Amino acid sequence: MAQPKTKAERTRLAVLLTILAVLAAVVIVTTLRRGRLSVGPAGGGQIDYEPHNLPRLEVALLEEGGGVAGAGDRNPFIFGAPPTPTPRPPTPTRPAVQRTPRPTPTPRLARGADGEILPPPPPFDRDYLGYFGPLRLQVAAFRKPGKDPDTSVVEVATAGDVLDEIFIIREIGLESVVIGFVGYDRSEDTRVPLAEQ
Repeated sequence: MAQPKTKAERTRLAVLLTILAVLAAVVIVTTLRRGRLSVGPAGGGQIDYEPHNLPRLEVALLEEGGGVAGAGDRNPFIFGAPPTPTPRPPTPTRPAVQRTPRPTPTPRLARGADGEILPPPPPFDRDYLGYFGPLRLQVAAFRKPGKDPDTSVVEVATAGDVLDEIFIIREIGLESVVIGFVGYDRSEDTRVPLAEQ
């Protein structure tokens, strides 16, 4: 709080504080006379409620346990009979879904170059290892199992070459090759991905 600078301000402040102190003293004395502020019980075993027009409370009865009848027998953790559960309405049953049987797919028939039906072409039994050479003359490398179980044979071929008189190398790419089959239509061609090892 800032200090008053002039003598008139100091005098005014002193007068205001004095008036405030006198008013506080008057309020306290008036309240005590009317009995609104109580400093303790009026009697030894009674509390005085006369200023509020309330009935007297006998403290002695409460101390002896003669309060509300049956209050000592009541356990707050025991409740009455449990409520009966409300039955849930039955859930509606859905009608069984009738599924139409799916027809078994017919195996795709391989067609020859002349359009006649042929047996399916044999599976390509080699791993594609990658290619080397310039773009004009790419050479693909393949690995196939050897005669012994622990051996393998590496073969090389360019686009248009025929392996084992069955497999035609149609296209050579960075990640796969396209293999065709001798005597079969180009729709039977298969793509072989690059081997992982």
